[in-house]
Amino acid sequence: MHVSMDSYRVLSWRKNMKSLYVVVIGCLALAGCTPDFAKENNSGVLMRVAKITGDAASAGPGEVLFSDVSDGFNDDAIVTLQLFRKNPTVLPSTPLEDVLLDRYEVVYFRTDGRNTEGVDVPYRITGPLSGTLHAPDTGVENEVQVVINAVRHQAKFEPPLSNLLGIFVGGVPTNPTDPLVFPGQGIITAVAEITIHGHTTNDKGGITATGRLQVTFADFADPQGGG
Repeated sequence: MHVSMDSYRVLSWRKNMKSLYVVVIGCLALAGCTPDFAKENNSGVLMRVAKITGDAASAGPGEVLFSDVSDGFNDDAIVTLQLFRKNPTVLPSTPLEDVLLDRYEVVYFRTDGRNTEGVDVPYRITGPLSGTLHAPDTGVENEVQVVINAVRHQAKFEPPLSNLLGIFVGGVPTNPTDPLVFPGQGIITAVAEITIHGHTTNDKGGITATGRLQVTFADFADPQGGG
């Protein structure tokens, strides 16, 4: 059977296009199979917030941070961070993939949608961090705890927290007949969204991890003067 040169060229072009199509589809399939968490940064590791515990100056640690606006002290949060590999089958890591902690940010919001800073919730805060999360070996997560200010001293002397002073003492309205005292006034329940920022030693881009802590603000002081 005789095949002309033009026919041969057409067949060869079709064959090449088919091969290219297979390659493109394969690449797209591989890209589509990459989970979103693996795209968070350019390094081979991921950081996450495993747990947040509130540590109030007047109430001690707990799952909920009960912030006493009358004590004038900052309230902390204990943040447990974990570092793990995107691909758990790779060889042991090197110090180049250690994560150096840079800073933290706390943003408050309320579930009722009233989130104006300085009116409904305290202003957001940021602060420096220092510490290292060492790169994990295969199949092992490394963990570290950091302590941050979840509520700063000065926030208790500014609205809206300063507006809570003297309205509820020990959970009871000081003047229930006051027309300005409405049900729920004197207590603010908010969520503190805490974000930890860091970077790898080899500077493969920034790494962040976010967690949330419920914070209840009120004047929890004992009306008899106790703690």
